[in-house]
Amino acid sequence: MPKIKENFFETILFKFESCSCDCVEDIEHITPGEKPISKFKLQAIPTSHITFGYVAKDGLVRIAPNGTIEERNILGTLISLANKPTKELSSFLKSNGFLFPVSADAYENLDERSLYGIIERLKMTVELMTATNEIRKNYKKICDLTISLLFFKELTIKTDSMKESYTSCHHSYVDVLRNPPIQLSYSRQQEGFKGDTYNIIDSVYGTYNLNINDYNDIMGGYKSVPNFQKGFYQNVTSLFVNYENQDIIKKISDFLFHFLYDMDGDSSKDFSNQMKTTLIEIAKFVIGEEINASLDGIHPVYNSDTMTPSWKIDSLLCAAYFSIFYLKPELELYRPCDNPRCGRYFLVKTTATRKRYCSQACCNRVTQDRYRKRKRENNGI
Repeated sequence: MPKIKENFFETILFKFESCSCDCVEDIEHITPGEKPISKFKLQAIPTSHITFGYVAKDGLVRIAPNGTIEERNILGTLISLANKPTKELSSFLKSNGFLFPVSADAYENLDERSLYGIIERLKMTVELMTATNEIRKNYKKICDLTISLLFFKELTIKTDSMKESYTSCHHSYVDVLRNPPIQLSYSRQQEGFKGDTYNIIDSVYGTYNLNINDYNDIMGGYKSVPNFQKGFYQNVTSLFVNYENQDIIKKISDFLFHFLYDMDGDSSKDFSNQMKTTLIEIAKFVIGEEINASLDGIHPVYNSDTMTPSWKIDSLLCAAYFSIFYLKPELELYRPCDNPRCGRYFLVKTTATRKRYCSQACCNRVTQDRYRKRKRENNGI
């Protein structure tokens, strides 16, 4: 197998040095009759060195001591763990080290929910990037992922070896939505005296006439949308009517209002062409905030010995997000393997719409499973 030439510009876009870790799972029973809490205990093994790199067309890889690629598609394996049992996550951490630096002196306790939550958020970011750039777009999926990421609960992790705690992305729109401008402007009040509608400058449809009685019913809590928290509909509507800046905040609010008001918050309904265009723009904005929020642990470094630029990366999670940063979704994207027993995400050309398996082995396995199923059905088993 040929070695990877260490040339920043030609082959390896960045490298990350780490070490493997010991990983055990503890199950703690807190209350009789309730589900036990799982915790991971992790301890770094400094003598077991690991090198990661980002290689064009391969993505994030693990590099062997002799310079060859030891394991490809680290990102695809990592995000697939969001739906896998803890033993598979534990195996990954033993081989690749933890997502953040951990102590080598003693075990550190990590909460299972926070750990899976961070991986789930990374997975959703990759999935949204893929869905947004697929030739045949699934707007329901794009909408569900965009809204889920936009309002994903923030997660925080701190280990003894980290200088500062890691906190997942906090989207700027959330703060505006919590404190919307409720007071109607003078011009809005005049519209109420003169007619039955508010004339809205709408970033989705250009202009929109909202029935004042409907506005009052929503703000009074007489109209609601299933599966959305109480007050969410009112705050979105308040922003739709009263927010005046023509920016991405208004675009998100206007989209959410039409999604709730015109579509009853049901992403399985048909999106208008204007809603599709706006949704794609919002999805790209959300992806950008997700990635940028996780690049704080990356710093440019100039190597005076080799006279080449490089990057200092603080954690494996930073390396994972940095690999997404380098992804060119118009040319390549990640798809989940269609083998239900695999589920691993793999890098594929955007135009390869028929490639649904990460390997020929997975394709053969599914073909064999289907053959056996048909055979059982034909034999009446």
